[in-house]
Amino acid sequence: MELLRQLLERGLRDVRLVIADGHAGLAAAARQSRPEAQLQRCTSPGTSSPRPPGGCVDGSARTRRPSSRRPSLQDARKRLEALQAGLGRQVPEAMECLHDGFAAATRFFSFPKAHWKRLRRTNGLERLHGEVKRRIRSVGAFPDRASALRLITAVALEVTGIWDDRRYLDMALLTSNPDIAE
Repeated sequence: MELLRQLLERGLRDVRLVIADGHAGLAAAARQSRPEAQLQRCTSPGTSSPRPPGGCVDGSARTRRPSSRRPSLQDARKRLEALQAGLGRQVPEAMECLHDGFAAATRFFSFPKAHWKRLRRTNGLERLHGEVKRRIRSVGAFPDRASALRLITAVALEVTGIWDDRRYLDMALLTSNPDIAE
């Protein structure tokens, strides 16, 4: 909650979607501070897709992810139903998890199709965390907390500078498309 409070104080506004990996505290804080925002569950493998036991999988990643690369919400629902009819009988716990998380994993469908690829995942944040970890490992030990914070801040500023040069999402699509839910 404190993180969101600080972001709001620094000018964050008009939040329509919060993308997270299923962290219950983040979801609760987002609902409390920004009830108008939808919550999207990251659909990266391992964060929202339960992995059935080895003997149950036909080897296809599509078996585990009924919603992530489908052309529409209706197609994703059909894929989930087909999965339930087939593999679902073998792994009822996994199917229950998929059913429970389906709505949160498919919120991106209510946004412009051009945004779907970036709204389904938290890849940018995961990349930043990976770069911070890589740099910390190369340093080994820090003499104090301030020096560690300086390194993390420098990495964050460097990555943010790279993001500034790229258009991550065309926000004009949100205002020009009447089909997008406000």
